[in-house]
Amino acid sequence: MKLSRKARLGSIVLGLLVLFAGSAFVLPREYPTEQTATLSFVIEEDFTKVRKIMVRTDAAKEIVTMGGGSEFVEQTWEGGNVDAGAEKLGEALLRGVLSSDPDWRLELNGKLKVRTLDEYVGQNVVTLQQNVEIVPDHIQSDTILLEGSERLLGYEMTTRLEREGEHSRVTLKLTQEIKTEAPWFAHGIADRRVRASVEKTLANQEAAMRKLIADNRDANWLFPLY
Repeated sequence: MKLSRKARLGSIVLGLLVLFAGSAFVLPREYPTEQTATLSFVIEEDFTKVRKIMVRTDAAKEIVTMGGGSEFVEQTWEGGNVDAGAEKLGEALLRGVLSSDPDWRLELNGKLKVRTLDEYVGQNVVTLQQNVEIVPDHIQSDTILLEGSERLLGYEMTTRLEREGEHSRVTLKLTQEIKTEAPWFAHGIADRRVRASVEKTLANQEAAMRKLIADNRDANWLFPLY
């Protein structure tokens, strides 16, 4: 049976619609996914020693890059109650920590630039806001993304070290929002991959922090511990 011209045209249009619908179903599309992970562990060292190591080695700028997904570019301190213009900020902090005031409190606020090395994000320089608080019984660093990149849409990192008996408790929390390319049926896969990347970052930070403490635990400048 021979189809009319109108019927043939209708078949062509229908075929194109099916093709378009199929393409929309399987072709990758932009999909932003936000994933959060937390990690808590104990370092078998007195917190006073851990605090002095973190301060003396100026580890505040290394906290973000300890995860292995980025490298340090530059850091500028803009506020707080510590002289940010000191030639050696670590020494300025140490003088504050050794203050005779039992209720001393140090604050640092500034911007940190790092180059991302993550497989999903690529290599880009991004700007983070970092706020650090140091008191006798804890150190807390809160970092949030100010200027991201095409794929890194959000970043928020909290690092807390605190006294726990004769040891030190470290708690890490990281939230990342990354723009991926995935069709709708693969969104779950993208979520799991980004979450795995976030969890790997925290595991790397734990390993790096343990190494930092182990490498400096017997340093002469740690004593006396007060």
